[in-house]
Amino acid sequence: MSLSATTQGFLREVESSTGFKVLVEEQGSGLQVPLLAKVQVARRGMPFHRVVYHPSAGGMADYLICYHCAFILRLHSLPAAERFNLADNPVAEEECLKWTRAHEGSVPSDAERQTEVAGFLRTAVMTMVRSVPVGIWVDQDLRARFPDLRAAQEQAIRRQVDTQAQVVSPRVREDVPAPALRANCAINAAFAKVWSVEFNEPGWCLPYVVDGSAAGGEALLGILDGFLATPSNDRRVIQAWADHLGIGHWLKWIQYSP
Repeated sequence: MSLSATTQGFLREVESSTGFKVLVEEQGSGLQVPLLAKVQVARRGMPFHRVVYHPSAGGMADYLICYHCAFILRLHSLPAAERFNLADNPVAEEECLKWTRAHEGSVPSDAERQTEVAGFLRTAVMTMVRSVPVGIWVDQDLRARFPDLRAAQEQAIRRQVDTQAQVVSPRVREDVPAPALRANCAINAAFAKVWSVEFNEPGWCLPYVVDGSAAGGEALLGILDGFLATPSNDRRVIQAWADHLGIGHWLKWIQYSP
């Protein structure tokens, strides 16, 4: 795929600011839809940043590349001593395993399946906590800086809102332990509220009003509004959201060292 001038310029900005090349790849394997893109930040053994996007991203690819590169730029804009990443914490998986074992739909004899579900829940909740609050700031910044990406951004956000709304379905509620579902729905409600205002789509909030998680989303947005949208606050807002959701002890911050 040929990248737009905006994307190419932003890639040059990231490379100049961080001192590392950005490798962009279209790749069907390794990305399971609905996930359309992911980023890996340069580290020991990988002296470059890597953004991978799914072929089905189509016209959203330029936006998705810029979105993920913005996270790289935010991290590297900080002094080296203030750059942190999240590491795996056994406490998170242990707690998710307890949730899974206590859930009504869990089969006690299927220990392997319970462990698999616990791992999925940990990954899902942690990914949302670390990406959504900062991602809202990233999207707002991209929307202001790059008008030519707005149509693709709106397409991607509409797709994400639709996907997330499926979490409140009766089938999902039966399958997912209540603590994980509450955290997930609160984050989804916050995301839906922000973009329902931007795109004049009040109906996006309705599933969360009906299921009772709209208030949780409002609380998270209240926390977000208490911080300036600067990279120095990324770690603080992630921790604040996690604390509010009762999983602050899951977060294990480690110094980032490329």
